[in-house]
Amino acid sequence: MIAICAVVGIAASAATLFAQEASTVSLSNGIELRVSVNLGPQTGQQTAKVEMAPASGNSVYRIFRDQNGMAVFAYELAVARSADGQQILLTTKPVEDEFAARFPNSDGGKPVPTMSSESQLEPLTSGRRVDIGLFELQGMGLKVVDSAQVRLFRGSGATSDIASSVLNRLRFLNLKVMINRTPASSAFSAGGAAGRFAMFFIPGRGGYFFSAEAVPDRAVFTKAGSIDGNHFTFTIDNDIYECTAAASILSQGGTGELWVYHDPGYQPAGNWTQEIPPPAGVQPGTQGFFTAASDTLSWWLR
Repeated sequence: MIAICAVVGIAASAATLFAQEASTVSLSNGIELRVSVNLGPQTGQQTAKVEMAPASGNSVYRIFRDQNGMAVFAYELAVARSADGQQILLTTKPVEDEFAARFPNSDGGKPVPTMSSESQLEPLTSGRRVDIGLFELQGMGLKVVDSAQVRLFRGSGATSDIASSVLNRLRFLNLKVMINRTPASSAFSAGGAAGRFAMFFIPGRGGYFFSAEAVPDRAVFTKAGSIDGNHFTFTIDNDIYECTAAASILSQGGTGELWVYHDPGYQPAGNWTQEIPPPAGVQPGTQGFFTAASDTLSWWLR
């Protein structure tokens, strides 16, 4: 087990970090979040790996594990928009009972070390970054720091460059879904999401996961459809899906193939639609249709 102690201090910075591969996800409130970590030079005898997992529609868990897979630190990062929608508010929170229920025995039955209290960071504008001091690796002189960059998803007028190195990014903006030429119940998203992988959830039908290219390590994906501008179609389980968005589906525009995996039993982790008013007759808190995107399938699939 890696011994740790808390580091006090959260500050905005433009310093270059020697970071592991970043995790990027489009959240349900129209904000794209990219988080990387500086673990410093590791000795080889002791290593640390970082996992990012959904907490709710607009917050994520950051989990730090040692070489044995035990959690040595975790916290929740909530991402919200200001009342005027122009600034982005980040809040760090300690992990509590909900985290323990989601990730049982993460630290061999002991409580996972976490933040001492909730803290709201200085408001950011789109494209800015903030460094979050987390903990020290005792005896190694290393301070672990997360670097979070945020960007407002603005749809067709301004594509995000947080993960611009990925050419086959999918983009769902104001997506509408029809099944066998009939509008799917409540299947309209007034928001946007963009990433290497995208998905949508239809209540009663489960989750649909998409890639614009083959997914070698995921045999469950099949080439089931095609993309043409702001429209894509696919066929799964003898049902024909026609989907239309307010902007081109591929971030670079044009046409392409569509690889699809449908999980009819998929249930979202957290409440991904907590800030979206439910349709008439639907109780508040009920999961509704939503779209999301990420740079990694592990955000949704294990």
